[in-house]
Amino acid sequence: MSAQKVTSAGVSLPRSQPPALSANFLSRKHLFNLFERNLPGATLVIAPAGFGKTTLVAEWVRENNRPTFWYTVDVTDTIQDFQAHVIAAITAHFPNFFANISRVEHFEPVESIQLLAAAVGQLNGEYNFVIDAGRAENAEIAPYAQVIIDCVPDNCHLVIIRRNTPMTSFARYATLGNLSVITSEELKFSKEEVELIAAINGVNLKENGNAKELAMCGGWPSAVQLMCHNISKGNSQVTFSKAIEANVNPLGVLALESYNTFSQSTREKLRKLAIIEEFDLEIASVILDKDYSEELLNRIAIDGLFVTASSTTNRTYRFNPIIYEALTQIPLDPWDEKKDVQQKLAALFAQRKDFTKALHFAHESGIEKQFGDIFRSSIRQMAAIGRGDLLIKWAHFAGDESAHGEVMKKAIRVVGHLVRSEFRSAEALASELEYIAGLSPDGKFLHRLSAMVKANIYFARGDFERTTQSLDIALSNLELDSALDSSDLLALLRLRARQAFLYDNFGELADLYAQAKLLPGDGDHQLSSYQLACIQSMVLYSEGRYFQATEISQIAIAQAKDAGYVGINGPLDAMLVLARAQLEASELDRCIQTLNELMDEASSWEIWPWYFMAEGTLIRIQISQGALSTGSEAIAKQRSFLLTLQMPNQLSWMIDMSEAFLRLVTTDWQRADELIKRMPKIELARQIEANVQFSKDPKKVSLIIDALPENTVREKINKWLAETSINLDNEKLALQSLNKALALGAENGYHEYFIRQSGMYPLIVKAAAAKPTVYMERLVQAMTERLHTINTDSGELEEKLTQRELEILKHLTTGNPISAIAKTLHISQNTMKTHLRNTYRKLEADGRNSAVEKAKKLLLI
Repeated sequence: MSAQKVTSAGVSLPRSQPPALSANFLSRKHLFNLFERNLPGATLVIAPAGFGKTTLVAEWVRENNRPTFWYTVDVTDTIQDFQAHVIAAITAHFPNFFANISRVEHFEPVESIQLLAAAVGQLNGEYNFVIDAGRAENAEIAPYAQVIIDCVPDNCHLVIIRRNTPMTSFARYATLGNLSVITSEELKFSKEEVELIAAINGVNLKENGNAKELAMCGGWPSAVQLMCHNISKGNSQVTFSKAIEANVNPLGVLALESYNTFSQSTREKLRKLAIIEEFDLEIASVILDKDYSEELLNRIAIDGLFVTASSTTNRTYRFNPIIYEALTQIPLDPWDEKKDVQQKLAALFAQRKDFTKALHFAHESGIEKQFGDIFRSSIRQMAAIGRGDLLIKWAHFAGDESAHGEVMKKAIRVVGHLVRSEFRSAEALASELEYIAGLSPDGKFLHRLSAMVKANIYFARGDFERTTQSLDIALSNLELDSALDSSDLLALLRLRARQAFLYDNFGELADLYAQAKLLPGDGDHQLSSYQLACIQSMVLYSEGRYFQATEISQIAIAQAKDAGYVGINGPLDAMLVLARAQLEASELDRCIQTLNELMDEASSWEIWPWYFMAEGTLIRIQISQGALSTGSEAIAKQRSFLLTLQMPNQLSWMIDMSEAFLRLVTTDWQRADELIKRMPKIELARQIEANVQFSKDPKKVSLIIDALPENTVREKINKWLAETSINLDNEKLALQSLNKALALGAENGYHEYFIRQSGMYPLIVKAAAAKPTVYMERLVQAMTERLHTINTDSGELEEKLTQRELEILKHLTTGNPISAIAKTLHISQNTMKTHLRNTYRKLEADGRNSAVEKAKKLLLI
């Protein structure tokens, strides 16, 4: 069996598009004037089943000039399914729409709806947005209905199809006079339409009381069509009359009468197909087996009365809801193969990674082993794509009522909460499992599972000390635990590698990658390949192989996008690698875009280390371009935001890193030294400490540099540039080392790293003149532009403040009176006033307070 391509969350593409109209549908263009025309506007189509609501809107959409985003609601849809369907509907018109937009379906529902609406609102032109909820209510989406309605952008016309009046408010449209409501009264067939339907079906209204019987339908479109179909087949209409008199659902009666007009063989096939409301040819072949016939399906679908067919490449069929409801009420004749069919459908949907349907049919089959196998095999996949909602939903069936079974249910639920970024709930359950572990025969497994969960939670919070402790437990004595497969172990090694990457522990990172490659291939191969690519991208970057790091990180990100990996399994590590590699290539626009996307996703999943690392990189880019005051303000905002998280963490050093960089640029050595001393020994700190050591004992500099390692590209370039810096007074020696660094850098994607070496600018210009390659020309041009930018846009004053004026500025921050400051500085008040006038003029300040504020922004005080 081939797996049908579906999007993440099990999206069925036909429900993201207007349904196809049957070949002989009755056009009702005369009702188009009932739709609201103005924008922003809304049209509600409200009527019971069988009034042709969806068909009318589908025809209106076909004739309308505006592109339409369509979503047909299914009773089993989650809010994630709603988001994914709407995204698929938009992508059908704008394939590249989401190229530069964060994956909004993975934000919190309300925020993602708002972001998605805002993005659509930026599109040029006018659009229709149709929500077809005419089949059934959806309890999961209903709580967000008001948000959806309120967020529809002003360039969209909203159309909602329902069986009953919604409880939501449409005041936004009503106050503008742009709200239209189409009800069953407008949707009833006119006398002329009834006569036309009768003629199409070959029903003579002058015979057998047919006109009287059709009149009883009261213009109800489906009733008229079903009645005409039955009369044309020679059926009696007495049953329908009695159904009305007995207050029984007359449409259900008509549906059954129409169903009975088919041959016994066709009826059996329809009844079997009704095991599922929507199906494609592959599903139909599984259900009907040797009785499968595509010709039969197309023949039934031709008038759209029983089944409608989509117009998509992979044709999908969907039962008319009235017919489907009626068919599910018919007791099925003994069907010996039913359980076998349910098993096969479960396997098919598992292969397609449509876990909702896979677990449904496995559960319906009553075969516990298959359900257990599918559930166990899909747990990791559901976790990887963030479908914690399904894990929590099906956890109840993951075990029996025994103590062991109850423990297994809790184990599934804790993973469900973890991958939904519900970290408080996950931590509480993990702690409960730790307690149970001491009393349960499953104690070793529970201890390890709890440690795995907590390691991810602590890392997300930036509590690296407890992350390490939990990882030590989770990775201990692995040879004694058969419950973990290679993809589980890879996930743990990747988490440890992420922490090593953030702390620039490059040796540990390489060791972890070596361990990961030796793991057996007994897990989910797709997931394992992705996890390995993420670790490899971090290793390549740490070694200074930026071209390869770019390639592998892009592969990992593409794998994540294709498979739908999100949350703790999302490609945040690969995204940071890509952003840094883009920065090193001086692709600043792409780098900034990647960093902003990383910040969006990290904040939506509440995995804060990646957020602060990405924002810190953005800040350092600003500082390196001379935007010192902007960088200073951003650092202050970072510190304020960190305080709001209110959880144990070791994230402040990531902010210190940016401030240390700023202080070095502004030659505030004292503050930079304070920051470096309290930071972990990341690469920046190691480089600064090495420079301090050089300055303290210059005689030993050559010996220290000679002892530097040369194992990786990064180490070689760092060593050769260090040699260049100590030989600047010996141009020949300096150029020898510099040329080696430049040659290796050109091979591996170094660009920005050399641009930052402003002190070597004259030497790099000479190296470029000696070997005028395209790479060297670009490098010199970029260095020249950067130096010019820093000199002109650094925010520095056109006229420098004197030392005395700087002293006065510092005293102004104390709040002491001017006379007291003058006395402290041993100057007269007249001299003090002169200094103040000059200071205010140079700062373009209008007084004491604004002068202090401006000086702080310029880092003068």
